[in-house]
This record gives sequence, structure tokens and C-alpha cells, in this order.
Amino acid sequence: MSTETLIRRDSTTRRRVGFVALALSITALLALPGGLLWPEASGGGETYTYADIQPQRALWWGLLTALAINLVINVPAQALLTVLLVRNRGAGWATAGGVVLWIGTALYAVGGAGWAAAYYFATADGVDPSVLDRINADSAHIFGVMIPGALLVALGTVLQVVGLWRSNAVPRWIPLLWLTVVATFLVPGNGLIGLLTAVPMTAASLGTAYYAWRGARRDPRTGW
Repeated sequence: MSTETLIRRDSTTRRRVGFVALALSITALLALPGGLLWPEASGGGETYTYADIQPQRALWWGLLTALAINLVINVPAQALLTVLLVRNRGAGWATAGGVVLWIGTALYAVGGAGWAAAYYFATADGVDPSVLDRINADSAHIFGVMIPGALLVALGTVLQVVGLWRSNAVPRWIPLLWLTVVATFLVPGNGLIGLLTAVPMTAASLGTAYYAWRGARRDPRTGW
């Protein structure tokens, strides 16, 4: 295989990594305002009343659907770039984490979109408000896919953090910031307090995207 062919292939790889890095960066930034727009439940729990949703049912459906779409792009991009960064030591952790992340993303996105649709149709004009109460009472079907998905996303991220830490492929602050995913199970994700976890994870996304892009841009002949 000629040197010219190798360089051409490396150029193609750089463009591909650049596209994935750009996707991760954009979706990470787009997710930031999602928490601020997320409505708060009047009861303070995870479920919402008819009065919470009905006046802004279109916003509720649009926000959850948009966040689900954003997640399907963001998390697989994170997983793929981390696998590309961790080539030797820690590669097994990064690969296992990537697989778990993809499965968790599918479950979480399907659950989130289903939740949005259920609330949207249950609050349509002419629908008995008690329908939403019956939906909320069946939490196994509302959150039965979404919660396992969220747990798998968190687990996959932690596995990839171990891989990143062992590989020394990126500065230590990036895997440390990725660990704030654990705090999302303790800190509410909506309102200003949600930024306590959203901002560090966005910074980790941008850092991961940058170092993956920078690594792909290195000239294979010089290492620079």
C-alpha cells in the first residue's frame, strides 16, 4: 500500500472524526437550555398533573421529543469518540462502556418519546382529565423503559471514564467531569439547579470532541 493511499485514508478518517466531534459539541450545547425549559411538577415528584401539562402540552411534547432526538445523536457520538481515543490501555473499558451507552440510549430515548406522546394525547381537548391520573398510576409502563435506559447510560459513562483515566489519552479533568453523570440521579435536572450537572457534562463533551479531533488531525508521518 502506497504512502499516498495511507494519507488519503487518514484524511478521510479525519473528516469522519471531525463530523462526529461536531455532532457531539452541537448536541451538548443544545441540551443545556433543555433543563431550563423543562416544566416543574406541582407535586414535586416525577409525574405531572393535568393542570401542569394541559396549558403547555405542545411545549411538553416538543421539548421531550427534541431532547430524545438530541440524545440519540449525542450519546453515541460520545461513545464512539471515546473508543477512538482509548486505543491501548483501558480500551476494553471504553469498548464495553460504548456498547452499554448505545443500548441505554435506545431505551432512554424510546421511553422519553413515549412519555411525551402519552401526556400529549391524554391532555387533548375533550379527553377526561382522569386519563392522565390513570397513566401516572401505571409507572411501570411509563418509566419501565426510560429508567433502565438512564441507568445504562450512567453505567456506560462510568465504564468509559475508567478507560479514559487508564489511557491518559485526555487530561484528567475530562473523565472527572464525565463522572457528574452520577449526580443526575441526585440533583433535579430541571431549572437552574439542573445546570450543576449539565454544565460540567457539556464541558466534558467539548473536551472529548476536541481531543478526538486533534488526535485525528495528527500527521501519521510525523506524529504532529
